[in-house]
Parts: sequence; C-alpha cells; structure tokens
Amino acid sequence: MTMRGLSVSTFAIVLVACAGQPQPEPARTQRQAIALNQSARAAFERGNLVRARQLYEQALAADASIENAEGIALNALSLAHVHQLLGEPDAAQRYLDRLLEDTAPPILRARKAEAAARKVQLALGAGDAAAAQRWAETGLTLCANACAAQAALLNLRARAALARADNSAALEWAARALSAATDERGRTERANALRVTGEARLVLGEQRAAIQALDQALALDQALGLPQRIYSDLMLLGRAHAELGEREAARGYFRRSLAVANAAKDADGARQAQAALDKE
Repeated sequence: MTMRGLSVSTFAIVLVACAGQPQPEPARTQRQAIALNQSARAAFERGNLVRARQLYEQALAADASIENAEGIALNALSLAHVHQLLGEPDAAQRYLDRLLEDTAPPILRARKAEAAARKVQLALGAGDAAAAQRWAETGLTLCANACAAQAALLNLRARAALARADNSAALEWAARALSAATDERGRTERANALRVTGEARLVLGEQRAAIQALDQALALDQALGLPQRIYSDLMLLGRAHAELGEREAARGYFRRSLAVANAAKDADGARQAQAALDKE
C-alpha cells in the first residue's frame, strides 16, 4: 500500500471510531466562560459598555482559571476595545500588553496580531504616528500574510503613513489592503482602503480621483449599514466637491452628513457637518 493509501485508510478508521463516541461537553467552567462572553457581547451590542466590561472581565477570569488560551485572547481583545470606547486607553493598553507578552498559556500569533492592530488604533487616537507605524509593522510580522487581521493591518499601516503626511506610502499600503481584502468578510476593509485612498488623493490635490474612491467606499459602507463610516465618506465627498468649487454638490453631501449624524445621535459629528455647511 502506498503512503497515500495508508493515510486515507487511517483517516477513515479514525472517523469511524469517532462516530461511535459522543464528543465530550465543555467543562463547567468553560461553559460559564462562554455564557459570560455571550452576555457581554449582548450588552456591548445594546450599547451598555460598563456592563459589557464587567461581564468580559468575569469571562476572562473564568478562562484564565482553566488556561483556555483562545478564551483569554478573545476576552482580553474585547476588553481592550471596550476600554478604548470608554475613553480609557491606559486600561486598554494593559490588556493588549498581556497578550503581546510571552505568557503561559501561549497565545496564537494571529491573536497577537489583532492586539497589535488595536495598539495602532490607540496610537493613532493619541496622535502618535511613529508608534502607530511601529505597531502596524509588528502586527504584519506576527500575521505573516496568513491571518484574518492582515487587510486591517495593511489599512492601519496606510493610516499611519497618512498621519505622517506620507501620502504616497499611504496610497501604496491602501492598495495592498484592497488586494488582501478579497473575501466577503473583507468588504469592511475594502471600504477602509478606498477611504484612505480618497483622503490621500485629497491631500495631493487629486479631487476627481478622490471622489471616485470615496463613491466606492460609500456604496460599500451603505451596504454594510455602518453610520459612522457613511458619515465620514459623505464629509470627505463634500470636502472634495468644495475644493473643486462645486458648492451645490458640496452642500448636498454636508446636508446628508448632518442628517446621518443626527440620526446616529452623534453630536460632535453634527456640529462638524453644520460648520462645513455654514462655510458653503
């Protein structure tokens, strides 16, 4: 028998053996951790960030008590996100640092890449473009072209370049992100790449090219139903038309931005849209 035949036969025997044995249920503590994580996610989706934080902390403690590395990673990433949204960047950093250190149980490189991506977002929020670039490069190294966060990291690397006023590099990284975001789940990152492209083209004075990219980003974001992204696209499109002297078109986009911000109860966004509208 060939090695290939032996391999197939052995695999068939394993399947037959497994078919006759019921799969063990998760241990009680693991079931509790899963339930807590699900409750935390529900609280997050309701907008109750404080309750989500409490439940994610409990889920993390449960997973840590049984050294469930995947559960630890997922809950720590979720806690970092929640703390970021609550305006608590130092707490978010602590959870991310836990994942990025060499600890027991070992955390998958793909999860560490996600932690690095969150680090980039925090650095950009703090206006630290150099740290953003450094963490984006770390994340891409961890990802090694084979993790779910690859397109997001490429987009974040583009954003870091944009923050450093390196618009040519931003365009190059955004193009790479667009190429990497090929599956159905990549629609969000395709929209992000197109938005970065539009922003870079605007800075370079290439308004028509910017409008082309931003129109595509807007169509994707509308299909995905993402109000904040739609608002950003509309504001950028308004700016592009304003720079071309197309005031009526610009006012139309700013009015739409204002309507989206008001509907999403985004007071700061509404103020910015109204200010842009008043200038036109």
